[in-house]
Amino acid sequence: MSNKVNGRSLKLFLVDGTPSGVITAELGVSSLRAVVANRVSLPELVARDEASRTGVYILMGSDDGETTKVYVGEGDSVRTRLSSHDSDPAKSFFERVVLIVSKDENLTKAHGRYLESRLIHQIKNSGQAEVVNATAPIFSGLPEAEMADMERVLNEVTILLPIIGFDIFKAEKQTSRNSDPAPETRKSTDYRPVEGSGHFVAHIRDARGEAVEDGGQFILLSGSTVYVTEKSSFTDPLRKRKARLRQNGLLVDTPDAELWQLVEDTDFGSPSAASAFIAGRSDNGRTTWRTKDSGITYAEWREERLKPYETRTS
Repeated sequence: MSNKVNGRSLKLFLVDGTPSGVITAELGVSSLRAVVANRVSLPELVARDEASRTGVYILMGSDDGETTKVYVGEGDSVRTRLSSHDSDPAKSFFERVVLIVSKDENLTKAHGRYLESRLIHQIKNSGQAEVVNATAPIFSGLPEAEMADMERVLNEVTILLPIIGFDIFKAEKQTSRNSDPAPETRKSTDYRPVEGSGHFVAHIRDARGEAVEDGGQFILLSGSTVYVTEKSSFTDPLRKRKARLRQNGLLVDTPDAELWQLVEDTDFGSPSAASAFIAGRSDNGRTTWRTKDSGITYAEWREERLKPYETRTS
């Protein structure tokens, strides 16, 4: 009997032997290479051969210690762009930079523009960072086959970047996209839970949520409703996350003035964070969430999963 292997290997290289310097990262046999550095190590990064290639890059940081900001760019020779950003007062927020290039130098200017557009779209939809790009151009000037190739590249980028500290994407199963639908018509991501994952529902007064636990994430699904008002026990991080999602058009009005509806699947990391987001106050998600099939609580579901591994004494 054969077993399907979904794992990926990761190769990291500390260029100067320290974790605070320039680091290169590659996924398995992927043709992509990411080069990441703190801002203080930017001169060492731009001196590398990768910085002379066509690629995309992300600047990330915070100017208030709380809100993560990102800027996404692309260029034929990224070295010039990064050097100019370092002296730009509008980019004073960034503390880290990552450059993504092709090891075989197959990325073209058009590929870079497509990836830039899609990265901006995905980061905005995640609600986990503020995108400071003045514009978010939709670029589709590629043949269909090349767009499909770039979607596979994008999938690898969204897997690789969180591993090296750029945790600005939501976990989602990638699907081919021929258009960018309006928020009102967006569909839930087609989650196909891996073995041992679960599908849950929560009812908090008039609000209703659905969620899946998949790939180590607790994901609140599109269509879930959340309360507009917030209690004093609602945490600041969730309050800011909610404001970003609303600002980005991912929390929309409903016929009930007390409720907003989520229109994109969104990772909250834990069942309690997801149920608190729905309720607008603190909440114990381990008892609020119940499995969609059997109706047992999340806590009971977890206990059943862990029972086979409990230490037994005779």
